[in-house]
Amino acid sequence: MIDLRGAWRFAALPVLMAGGLLFIAACGDDDDSDPRVGQIGGVSELATYAYSDAGAEGLYDYLAANVTDVCSKEQVTAALAAHEQPTGWQQIKDVTFQDEDNATGTVILIYRSDRQSEEWTFVREKDRSWRIDNVPGLETCESAG
Repeated sequence: MIDLRGAWRFAALPVLMAGGLLFIAACGDDDDSDPRVGQIGGVSELATYAYSDAGAEGLYDYLAANVTDVCSKEQVTAALAAHEQPTGWQQIKDVTFQDEDNATGTVILIYRSDRQSEEWTFVREKDRSWRIDNVPGLETCESAG
């Protein structure tokens, strides 16, 4: 005789898994399906940790060509000198696209004492990589924004 007492668990597993996947899909937001959001998020995270580790000079490597063409590392450092250096990155949210190659997003940065939201702008370069066009404080450099 075959013992079927535990068999219901195996039959219920696919149903529970499918329900979990539907729940996860319902919780996501529409921007998750746009690969540009992930690319911009990655750039903002890498740039934040470079800024955290090396100061404004670390951020410089992630700035758009239209910024670096007219602002040296020293000018960027001077422009951001009055701003506290973040210690980490938490997330990016509310990414909106003005067109295919320009976007804004709210970057949540971690500082020693708290977390702060900042609006950053991004531009897609000719090589199709995303770069930072402006962050708070950078507008004092002639080209930013």
